[in-house]
Formats: sequence, C-alpha cells, structure tokens
Amino acid sequence: MNLFGFLGRRRTSPADVTVVGSGMPARVVALELARRRCRVRVLGTAGAVERPAGLGLVAVGPGRPYEHVVHCLGREAARGVWTAGRENLDRVREFLEETRRGCGHEARGGFLLAADRKEAESLAESEDMLRDDGFPGEFLDHYMLETHFDVSGFSGAYWAADDAEVDADALVATAEEAARAAGVVFQPARVRGIDVGRSDALVETEDGPIRAPWVVVATDAAASDLLPELRPRLGPADSYRRRFVPEAGASLPSTARTADGRLAWQARPAGVTLAATGPPSAGEPEDADRLDALAARLHATPGSERRWTESAEISPDGLPIVGTVPGRPIGVACGFGPFAASCAFAAARWVAEAIVSGRDPTPGPFRVGRDPVVEPPV
Repeated sequence: MNLFGFLGRRRTSPADVTVVGSGMPARVVALELARRRCRVRVLGTAGAVERPAGLGLVAVGPGRPYEHVVHCLGREAARGVWTAGRENLDRVREFLEETRRGCGHEARGGFLLAADRKEAESLAESEDMLRDDGFPGEFLDHYMLETHFDVSGFSGAYWAADDAEVDADALVATAEEAARAAGVVFQPARVRGIDVGRSDALVETEDGPIRAPWVVVATDAAASDLLPELRPRLGPADSYRRRFVPEAGASLPSTARTADGRLAWQARPAGVTLAATGPPSAGEPEDADRLDALAARLHATPGSERRWTESAEISPDGLPIVGTVPGRPIGVACGFGPFAASCAFAAARWVAEAIVSGRDPTPGPFRVGRDPVVEPPV
C-alpha cells in the first residue's frame, strides 16, 4: 500500500496525510512528506498544543554502553542503531545548512558517564568495539574526566566524537517554519480519537472530523490512547526537569548522559538543563531526588533553579517506535522521550518513504512490530 495509489482518485479530503502531534517529530515528519509532494495537515494532540519537549542532544548512540546494547540486540542490530543515529545527525546538519539557521548547533561530541567501576569497564570495552565498527571516540578514566571538567563522582566516561547538540526550541521553530513554507497546514485542534480503516483514517477533533488516506501519530503525549496498537509498546514516563545557572567559571561536559540510562543534561549559555530519561528502577531513589543530588554536584548557583515535569511515553527498551503498521494506513513516530533530536529527522525519512513508496525502510530495532527484548538495551 502506498500513498500515490490513492492519488489517481478524486480527492475530497483536505490532506493526503494527517499528522497528529505538535513537537519536533510531527514537524519534521510533515516537512518530509511535503517535500514528497504530499498535502499535509498537522493537528494538535490531546492537550491542544503540545509544548515542544526534550533536550537538544543529537546523540549517535543510545544511552547505554555499546557492549551492553550488543549483548541485548546482537552486533549487527547494535551497529544499525548507531548507524541510524549517524544518519539522523547528517540530516540535522543538512537541514541547518539548507535553512541557514545555526539553531545553536555544536559539533563537539558527547559523553556517556559511568557511576561505578563496572560501568566504566563496560565503557572502556565499548571504545574498542565502537572503533572497530567505525564510530570514533575516547575512554576517559575519572582522573582524565576531572582534569578536563568541574565534575566529580563518576568512575569514567566515554566521549563520542560524532555526538552534537542544538538549541531544541530553535530547531523546532525552524522546522515548523520550513514545513509551512513547503505548504503544510497547522491546525491546533484538540484530537479526540482516531478511527483507522484499511483504506483511510478519520481523525476526530473538537472542530469536526478530518479524513485522509493516511494518518501519522508523531507525538510523545497520549500516543497509546490514540492508537490501541501502541498500548503494549508504550508506557508513561513523567520526566522531571531542572534548569539552573552554574557557578561562574564552572566547566561541565555537555552533552552528557549517565550509562544507566536514567539521567542526562545539556549545558547551554542560558543554563544547564537536567532531565530524567527513564522510569525509576526498583529500590533506587526517585528521579527527582537524583536530579537534586546531581545539580548540587554540577555547581548550581543557589537560587537559580527552576523545576518542572514533562509527560511522555517511552517503550520498554527505550528506543523510539517508528514506521508503518502493516496492512493499515498508519504511520508512527513516537517514544522519543527527551531525545527527539537524536532520531526524529531520520525517523521522518523512514515514515515518509514508507508512506509514499509502500516500502518501510525503518531499521528493525526501531520498527513498530519489533520483538521486545528481555533486558532493555537503553
């Protein structure tokens, strides 16, 4: 099934594809589809207008040591996950060059930080494996890490040369501007439900129903409520956030994630943003408490902190859910959590190509119907 199979018919719907969502994934999916001559309408989610969320980390690999992901997925699939991240980074760079907007892009690499000796040993082993598979980086023990940065309490780190960062808000705004210029229509209507048949999809909104040959759910908010197919594959993950101004002169690694997949931060001129990146583990401190402790170690200026919570959904293995649902006119780009910039641009290409051509290029570890792993890789 492909989109252009519908285009020989007389079209009465306002769009060829309806995209549900208001964050980064929805904007870049809409842009990719519009560039392929599709008429696209973007509708708001259950909250009417979804606040763009997430950090501006454009990471090539997920937030676990490569050795760990290889153990869970196998070497070929793990290499595919990192290759997908590199594709996404290349597409972000191409987009910034096309739009001539910097969006705070910094290509200075990123850090995966080990909390204990076992994690540090895993990062050191991962360095050799990554280099063998074509992904450059460097392992730093805790002495090297503390020599370069004003941070303590980590047993080691892996610096990934390919990683980068952006200003997430600026990137979202630029993507929307480009999508509007390409003819995408944005309608901030509250979506009440989606009724999908075998040949088209009806999106119920507060302004009335909208029918189109395809629907793409590209949101981290309430995706599983809209599509029952996603309920076994997505779970709620309310994510705590902290933002503070560091003490004058403090040098912090950025972008940075902890190797247990729980925390991340980004240091920008406006301040440091901390994020919880996954559900808390049994017996572990709550993420809010972990963020408070981390903020104290990162030299936060007293009185400069702001706190909030962002609602999201993530998959059990922590990887986004992307692609099309076989036999039904549904596209999906969900489960990014705070790392939409790390995968949304590649995911948008996969979804757009699947809809237009009928052949889904989404790599296996990201696909909607992938088999769940026993031990989460990320």
